[in-house]
Amino acid sequence: ANANEYAHTLWQWVRNRQICRQKFRREHPVPPYTADFCCIELKLILEVDGAEHLTETGQQHDRVRDELLAKQGYRVVRIAGYDVLQKPEEVLKQIEDQVRKRMQEMKIAES
Repeated sequence: ANANEYAHTLWQWVRNRQICRQKFRREHPVPPYTADFCCIELKLILEVDGAEHLTETGQQHDRVRDELLAKQGYRVVRIAGYDVLQKPEEVLKQIEDQVRKRMQEMKIAES
């Protein structure tokens, strides 16, 4: 399995407002980056991490990126790609929890 496969699987879960009626976009530009998945209303980004993110260089790169996005007001949630395939229920629950938490922080009611 590769990052594309992980992302494809995750997209099936979050597309069409399946999670708390929130709209996610795939490959959404948040300069200078492109977010794997982004809910603009919640300023919530989901990143699906393949193996390259586990290296020292990869983690350093992610830290810089996450800090820059945080400065723009985004919350970044990182999801290990292999968890998407091996523990789908856990990952889905993690995403739902993060979305709900973010909705509360931003005072957005569930419709």
